[in-house]
Amino acid sequence: MKFKDFLKDQQGLLLFNFIFLFFTISVILLSPINELLIDTVSYIIILNLVLLFLYLFISYSRKNKFLNLLDESLNFDNINSISIFKISMEEKIYLDIINDYKIKFENLVDNNSTKVKENKEIMDMWVHDIKMPIAIMKLIIEQNENPYFEKTLDEIDNEVMRIENSVERVLYLSRLDDFHRDFLVQEVNLQLIIREIIKKYSKYFISNKISLSLDNLDYTVLSDKKWLLFIFDQLVGNSLKYTDKGDSISITREILSNYILIKIKDTGCGIKEEDLVRIFDKGFTGNNGRHNAKSTGLGLYLVKELCSKLNHDIEVNSSYGEYSEFIIRLNIIN
Repeated sequence: MKFKDFLKDQQGLLLFNFIFLFFTISVILLSPINELLIDTVSYIIILNLVLLFLYLFISYSRKNKFLNLLDESLNFDNINSISIFKISMEEKIYLDIINDYKIKFENLVDNNSTKVKENKEIMDMWVHDIKMPIAIMKLIIEQNENPYFEKTLDEIDNEVMRIENSVERVLYLSRLDDFHRDFLVQEVNLQLIIREIIKKYSKYFISNKISLSLDNLDYTVLSDKKWLLFIFDQLVGNSLKYTDKGDSISITREILSNYILIKIKDTGCGIKEEDLVRIFDKGFTGNNGRHNAKSTGLGLYLVKELCSKLNHDIEVNSSYGEYSEFIIRLNIIN
């Protein structure tokens, strides 16, 4: 607290002091004594100013000490330690009020934390329960393959895959805050990861006549296999979502010193320039999302968050109406 700010708070005291001093001097000067009591008046003024200064200095020092202790106690969550020092009744009232609000705040935080934990447990349980019927539906489709119903079964399979992807996004979103408990950095072969994703979407590629160009990706990188698989799955799925029949998707690589750049490019609708800066924001769907009911604004947000936690860089290039390209930089093992 600055001294001038302290003086502003003491305006009432200062005003009363100077009015009383003026009144006292006036009484002395207007008294029926023939002598001018200049020495007495001077003594009273000097004594008043000295005592006033001492009072202000001591009060300012005590106030500053109290505020510093309060600030330190709040930072270290130990506000009760202030009561060890001698404090005024006014300061004690302030501390009691702060303590009351602190207790209320802690109770509110505890209640919210409990609710969040309960909601997370319910979400995990729901995801676990919904995975079973999804697996059964996929099994039914595989066991009832029939040339006469191939197109219908492929469409059903695609919708089941959309449900499965949505469930996975919800699951990974709920686990994002506990990421540090569930990741293992190890050597991961990129080609195996990409092939697994391509196999997953193979029917969609074929049914929509989307061509795929694939570089040699037989390189080993340092990452978490499960999370990296999810990242590439989201990017490939996102490219498929915004490509039409007859379009193409390419997955290429570029080697830079100790890094490898994986580029996933599609010839779909592209992304408007004003949307590029917000493409990784949570819940942002952009111009394309407003014309596509399949968009949730979660996929790319999760990709960005996971890349950040895994220390992988990601960027996007696009020309609206021509192409979109996502580039991930990974640490390569020579």
